[in-house]
Amino acid sequence: MIADIKDKRTTYYTHGFHPYPAKFTPQIVNRFFNLYCKSGFTILDPFCGSGTTLVEGVLNKMSAVGIDLNPIAYIISRAKSSHYSSNEIDTIRNFISEIQPGIKVGLFANFNILPKSEISIPNFPNRSHWFQENVSYELALLKKKIDEYENPNIKNLLYCAFSKIIVKVSNQDSEVRYTAKEKNHPDGIVLSSFTDTVSNYLQALNTDKHTIIDNAEVHNGDTYEILKNFSANHFDFVITSPPYINTFDYYLYHKQRMFWLGYDHRPVRKKEIGNHHRIDTKTFKVAKAEYIQSMTQIMKEISRVSKPNSYFVMIIGDGIVEGTTIDMSQVVVDICENNNYTIEQIESINLSDTTRSFNKKFSNAPKKEHTITLKNNK
Repeated sequence: MIADIKDKRTTYYTHGFHPYPAKFTPQIVNRFFNLYCKSGFTILDPFCGSGTTLVEGVLNKMSAVGIDLNPIAYIISRAKSSHYSSNEIDTIRNFISEIQPGIKVGLFANFNILPKSEISIPNFPNRSHWFQENVSYELALLKKKIDEYENPNIKNLLYCAFSKIIVKVSNQDSEVRYTAKEKNHPDGIVLSSFTDTVSNYLQALNTDKHTIIDNAEVHNGDTYEILKNFSANHFDFVITSPPYINTFDYYLYHKQRMFWLGYDHRPVRKKEIGNHHRIDTKTFKVAKAEYIQSMTQIMKEISRVSKPNSYFVMIIGDGIVEGTTIDMSQVVVDICENNNYTIEQIESINLSDTTRSFNKKFSNAPKKEHTITLKNNK
């Protein structure tokens, strides 16, 4: 039996650890868990994003597997859906206690300060445009200290907090506005933001209401290639929100974070299905065909690794190419004609009611979001 959520907040427990575009709520996930799942099931989210499905899966005593191309999504999902031992929590608490004394005076007091000559600041395009020099130094020092940890759980949780504060301490206007503005960040802004974030994490984890007893399984890479590693009939249920065509550039939301965490955004931009970079130079016909081809390939593999007669819930929004709206519910119908899935139900709402975007012309366009229930009839 899947537990009913009493907390109506969308950010309860670890769900508020990190911002992420177009993520669905834990309430939506649990609605379908209650319809199609039970404890002990093995579930899959092949485009797991920030890990909402994974958190709810492991909270409900199911084995949860997530895949995402974006390395920031991988970090967030792991941080949110892992079990932390009391020793790991104590180590994390001790780490931020070393930082806190120096924050009030804008210094790194008891944090083994190193001269700037010994700190390697990443050299990426337009760094000085997006980050003040004092902020860059503090970020580099903090990253160096986090890197010293060998425990993957500890390191990943600290990476998640590090990633979360990047936009706040940068010159980027906001999470959904990719423009720079002068912010005049004071010395110590990085450490104060980081310790506040980690303290909030520890408070969320220190609760009797929710308990994760085992880590979810999270993979970073191409969904199609990773699915090949799973045996046939492995999963009992699939739920996901796949990339929307020409609506969200997921890599762009986290581009600065990738730079600071040592990732190259270009492979993500190249492989990310449906993003503006891949679509803008193509005609409507070619863009739609390319999207259908990519998703058809992936859905065939999802069908293979899922059990016969199992369900697959997909939440997907319409896109616009060359001024023409693409009805993604019809696209999914077309995709299903070439694999084992059949449409059980489609529910649609206005996309503008649920999302924000960097680009107003996309967020205000007359598009819908569709919740599509599929059945695997292989």
